[in-house]
Amino acid sequence: MAHRWRILTLLLTLLYAALACGQGKRKVAMLEPVIKSGEVTLLQKEIIRGTLEEAIIATPGYEAVTRTNLDAIAGELSFQQSGMVDDDQRKRIGVMSGADLICVLQLTAEDNDLYVSSSLIEIESGKIIRTANELIHGASGAAIQEGCKSLAEKLTSGVSVAVPLDPGVPEMVQVQGGKFMMGCTAEQEGACEEDELPVRQVSVPSFRISQTEVTHEQYVRFLNESEIKTAEAYADKKLIHVNAHVEYANGRWSVVVGYESYPMIYVSWFGAAAYCRWAGGRLPTEAEWEYAARGGSKSAKRKYAGSNAANEVAWFAGNSDNHVHPVARKKPNELGLFDMSGNVWEWCADWYVSNAYAVELPDDMSGTIRVLRGGSWNDDLPNCRTTYRFNNVPESSYGNLGFRLLIPEPGEA
Repeated sequence: MAHRWRILTLLLTLLYAALACGQGKRKVAMLEPVIKSGEVTLLQKEIIRGTLEEAIIATPGYEAVTRTNLDAIAGELSFQQSGMVDDDQRKRIGVMSGADLICVLQLTAEDNDLYVSSSLIEIESGKIIRTANELIHGASGAAIQEGCKSLAEKLTSGVSVAVPLDPGVPEMVQVQGGKFMMGCTAEQEGACEEDELPVRQVSVPSFRISQTEVTHEQYVRFLNESEIKTAEAYADKKLIHVNAHVEYANGRWSVVVGYESYPMIYVSWFGAAAYCRWAGGRLPTEAEWEYAARGGSKSAKRKYAGSNAANEVAWFAGNSDNHVHPVARKKPNELGLFDMSGNVWEWCADWYVSNAYAVELPDDMSGTIRVLRGGSWNDDLPNCRTTYRFNNVPESSYGNLGFRLLIPEPGEA
């Protein structure tokens, strides 16, 4: 009799453990992938969706929900096409589907490559809690499956961004503040310019910084909502030069189709700073920029932002085919930030001083040229290092100049 009770107790213990594990799982609903540009076959879409769903639910803590009528609901709300719904609509989708999380997928086909951008959106808050991207070289089924498994791993254990869905503002990444050695440190292998020395210890507060450079799509929304006309200036300085990627007609700005996800270029320092104020933030300081590029507290001490192999993380003169590229097509750095080496130079808040690391600069300093960081698509590799410093007059606006947004923690300047 005692033996039977021991067996029964063991079975009940296992049952309770299983129930407890099940209670901790978050239910995920996978929406139909949206094709942003290029040609993606139905088979490729199904492989992507199926493989990603299987990989996510194979991860402890996640399970799938029955998708009965989910696509119809999402279509009705135009959720898939825009990635944007208000809080009430997100909750409605959650209630109808029984999901805790919704996985949104956007696909871009270019040559023989597929670019998959994905986000996990929390129903209750209506915010992105995870975001990840994967560039799949070669569009074969095997390559897509491997890419989706990698994407699932990033989504379920990657960087938490927790920002509202807003097409005018990039996805933001939280950066934990700390101390670091700023300047030409050992991983630069002696490839130092004089203005990168001497190396010094710098403290930076916590902040949020955009995962990518601000894109044409995001900047154009700012121009339209701020009612900036093509001939207007801000504080007597022109914000932007009309270029091959943006147009101004009938009182509205628009992006030339296909260039929505390209970084905003031909933007002056004044134009970059004006956008950041509109978005509730500012340009990063030079120290904040370098700390983030190095990977912050997660830094693996690499020469470029995320790798010692520039081809993995940067568009530069040797691989760009002489033109700028869409954001986030290379691997991110340790914080999940893309293109901090190469693609376009990024404006910083600071005035440029060649011996800034050797002297104490006054708080009220002024100057004539502003700091640029990161290198660009038409630069040689040394300029794309995380410590390389460049500069230009703030009125400059060229096809290799862009920027990213920083939002300080409450109470920080």
